[in-house]
Amino acid sequence: MFFTTLPDIRAIGSMLTLSLLILMPYTQAEAAPIRFLVGYPTEASAPYYLDSGTEIPANNPGYSVEIMQEVGKRIKEVRFQLVRCEFNQCLEQIKTGKLDGLFNVPYREHWLFTGKYPFTKAKVDPLQKLYGEEYALYRVKDDRKITTDGDRIYGLKNRGVAVKNHSPVIPLLETHNYPVQSYATTTEALQALLRREVPASVLVVSHVDALARMHPELSDLISRAEYGLHEEDYYLMLSRQFYAKKPWLAEKIWTEQTKVQQELGEKLANKYIR
Repeated sequence: MFFTTLPDIRAIGSMLTLSLLILMPYTQAEAAPIRFLVGYPTEASAPYYLDSGTEIPANNPGYSVEIMQEVGKRIKEVRFQLVRCEFNQCLEQIKTGKLDGLFNVPYREHWLFTGKYPFTKAKVDPLQKLYGEEYALYRVKDDRKITTDGDRIYGLKNRGVAVKNHSPVIPLLETHNYPVQSYATTTEALQALLRREVPASVLVVSHVDALARMHPELSDLISRAEYGLHEEDYYLMLSRQFYAKKPWLAEKIWTEQTKVQQELGEKLANKYIR
């Protein structure tokens, strides 16, 4: 019968120890977080990102920025780095792979070749959106002449409609030749309505609801028309290059972003919506 001698055992142990020491740097390198470059636009769009320019505000950067920062803290495999660029430049950079992610991107079919949206069952997954906007018509509560069928607005008599600056419904309203008056915040647009400077406001439902939670009396002063006018969902787009290399990590990022949005969404809405 063959027996391994004590010197042989020591020799084998030394070889194993040496092998582990050689492999350790490679294991540690694989475990190190990889840089994940995430872009968002330079032009402010409250409440999602505040302060125009290339700087990332140290305090109160905006709803979407805080969501992304929290995702970065939770995903240990990547080291999030936020950068700002003009939106069309951001799109070009994610197409070439210079950016790994770009957030606050509306779904557009022709952008499917630019980057990757979160998909399920061969279509974009609205459950994994970063946020959604539903636009509705608001009027002073005692004014039932102002109404909509979801397409046209009735009862304006060539008077203006109050909206937020840069609202995506502006082109829609202008298509029907409705006079548009833009305001910096949802609150200012509603104040113009309550002062009867305009007969109607077209605003994001969730934003008005957030203000009504903070100011319950608002519900007694305004009413919402039955039919919505416009809906838009916004997503975190990932580069096709990043997804091809690490599809499991891309899916993990979208999943974690959805969890963060569900956990912090209302708190951040109350913080930023004005």
